[in-house]
Amino acid sequence: MSASQHVFKYNKVVAKHIKKCVCGGVSVKDMMASMQHLQEAPANATTLYKVYGNYIAEIRAELVGNVGAKVIEQAMMGDFKSQEFYLKSKGGWSPSNTVNNTDQEIDPDEDTGAIDLLMAKLGKSRQQAGED
Repeated sequence: MSASQHVFKYNKVVAKHIKKCVCGGVSVKDMMASMQHLQEAPANATTLYKVYGNYIAEIRAELVGNVGAKVIEQAMMGDFKSQEFYLKSKGGWSPSNTVNNTDQEIDPDEDTGAIDLLMAKLGKSRQQAGED
């Protein structure tokens, strides 16, 4: 049987190497190169994902879950950077879309800006409406 006809099967030694690489953030290219000395190691990424794709997905999901849980834990404990990161990545929050509230109170009787704007859009003025 030639190498192109070889059927690769799940191998525990290869799987252990894959887990170590994925947990270490190693790229697929480097992972492939680093495992070629192992018996039954896939020779290309297509075979890697065909045989170990679900396993890789499980490892990555576990990693993301663990890191995410830590970020959420830190955010809940008051860590500002964790709070900001979580809100940006999962909450859809953006500092550029934030309404800034001021501590300064405006007397509604003295705030005529909205009224003047509305009157201008209607083509009227306060004098025409009989107001001072």
